[in-house]
Amino acid sequence: MKYTPLFIIGFILCLSACTDNQLLPSSSDDGEKPVVKEERNYTPRMLWASINGRADATNDKNKIHNKKILVSWRMLPTDDTEVAFDLYRKSGDRAEIKVNENAITVTNFQDVSADLSVDNTYRLCYHSSTVTIDTYTITAQQASAGLPYISIPLQGTEGIAPGLVYKTNDISIGDLDGDGQYEIVLKRLISSPDGDEDSETGDTNDGIRHSVLLEAYRLDGTFMWRMAMGPNVPTGNGSSFAVYDFNGDGKCEIALRTAEGTIFGDGQEIGDTDGDGKTDYRVAGKKYIHGGPEFLSVIEGATGKELARTNYIALGQSEDWGDNYYKRSSSYRIGMARCSNDATSVIIGRGCYAKIVVEAWNFSDNQLSRVWRFDTTDGIHSDYDGQGYHSMSVGDVDNDGLDEIVYGSCTIDHNGKGLNCCGLGHGDALHLGKFAPSRKGLQIWSCFESGTVGAALRDANTGDVIWKFDKSGDVGRCLVADIDPDSPGCEMWWYKGNAHSSSGVDLGYVPSSCNMAVWFSGSLNRQLLDKGTVNSYKDGRVFTIYRYGVTTINGTKANPCFYGDFLGDWREEIIQPTSDNTELRIFSTWYPTEYQFPYLMSDHIYEMSALNQNIGYNQPTHTSYYIGSDLIENKEKK
Repeated sequence: MKYTPLFIIGFILCLSACTDNQLLPSSSDDGEKPVVKEERNYTPRMLWASINGRADATNDKNKIHNKKILVSWRMLPTDDTEVAFDLYRKSGDRAEIKVNENAITVTNFQDVSADLSVDNTYRLCYHSSTVTIDTYTITAQQASAGLPYISIPLQGTEGIAPGLVYKTNDISIGDLDGDGQYEIVLKRLISSPDGDEDSETGDTNDGIRHSVLLEAYRLDGTFMWRMAMGPNVPTGNGSSFAVYDFNGDGKCEIALRTAEGTIFGDGQEIGDTDGDGKTDYRVAGKKYIHGGPEFLSVIEGATGKELARTNYIALGQSEDWGDNYYKRSSSYRIGMARCSNDATSVIIGRGCYAKIVVEAWNFSDNQLSRVWRFDTTDGIHSDYDGQGYHSMSVGDVDNDGLDEIVYGSCTIDHNGKGLNCCGLGHGDALHLGKFAPSRKGLQIWSCFESGTVGAALRDANTGDVIWKFDKSGDVGRCLVADIDPDSPGCEMWWYKGNAHSSSGVDLGYVPSSCNMAVWFSGSLNRQLLDKGTVNSYKDGRVFTIYRYGVTTINGTKANPCFYGDFLGDWREEIIQPTSDNTELRIFSTWYPTEYQFPYLMSDHIYEMSALNQNIGYNQPTHTSYYIGSDLIENKEKK
């Protein structure tokens, strides 16, 4: 069936008021050449190639795509409906050939005739043009072995803590050196017998100077720099970091919490800043830091050196944050949000169980300046007390062009004032996006740890509850994604609970997991990503990732280090470490698709969800517009 652009565009505009992004399913080639415009955008399109050779890495239904190279590339937000491509391949020392017979009207091509025993270099051009847009080489080693990943070897750590292992943990991505390519920023945590990988606030480790490392790598495996965080930055998800171009110079910086004893990528160390004669504030036998100077630092992405430093949100008394043993005062948040028209701010937070303080800081001319401070003890926002989560979402929920900070059951406006608070209390899993396409604006789906409500769908702008699931006690996980082609809109569920429609109708089945959702196959539906597997509700096992010798992170959370769309077309890459923690592997899809979207990182809500993924308990990516199987007529129902 051919879907006309006007039908699709009109349909999406009716569904979503938050974006002008378009779904462009492929159509059969009618033999007519598209119009070749005089001006073309030759921005590189992250051309990429992948292949899967393992029969046991997918189910029988999906094996038809094995041992075939999938080449994919970005659709740009500026592309029109007439854009089309040609793809050329040079195999070894043979002459280059064009691999497509007709114009390619999507952003991927399955090459079934490539010689896998030689390097294959692909060159992308606009249809009826030979000017190169982008190139990519898939090596003979990767293709012949059928490896759907590239490898990044990790630096050894023997010189830091001999005999101990620094396990891979969270990753974020960004263009650190301004070359137009993403680099990887990796957090590594010391592996100790008493360490708690599930802990949001983390642990200290007696006798080990550095429990946390931060490292940067290029995609070609080049090691860039390493930071050793010192004795006062504990392990766990509390040591979050934000990668973004905060000063607008075309290169990403890293914002993170530092302390005395932190050593930066250039070897410089924060010493005894307060003159008390010590730089180690750990207390023997205690899990949490009891005091000492704390800082917000901004790091140069290319070198790891410190560019700016200011004081972090003050600790005060442990009891201010909800306990007397410093656990709840160790609940940190660091992310980013666009709080003004001329800058993306560093967002830092402290507390979630009781007192909550959030601050926005701008970085310019190698200086940090505070923009605003939100404090639940300010006499105005006491209702927001205890409404924080172990995660944080960012996006423009009130459609004013600037970002709000969804801190859990409460949302802070771009100006540091409270926007809304549903009052349902503290929780863990938090999702912001376009989940109910028939409703205006964005929605929040989350679960709760206390009170009588287990999970609820809320209007992101007003905080009003659309529908809820009543249950007392801790509902630790919930997920939202369009996994079911027979149910309009996204499905929503909680741990061991039935899937529900976006309007709250019980659909009568329990999804296979409640962790993360990923676009990996060629379907408009998302698949479920959990414990090193990708599963489709309808089609079963899409990918058994652990067949390739990798593992997950964060204990029972079983997360990847990172996942998101940063290579090739709009499907998402998955980064996991090898079981021996010596290597990162970046997995990309080998499934062809008839659909195309502007690359997902061009959508602001998606970009924020991807880059803030490592905050607290890792949360999935989401978009500001709806992607799902009911965007178009379901052929199977015809």
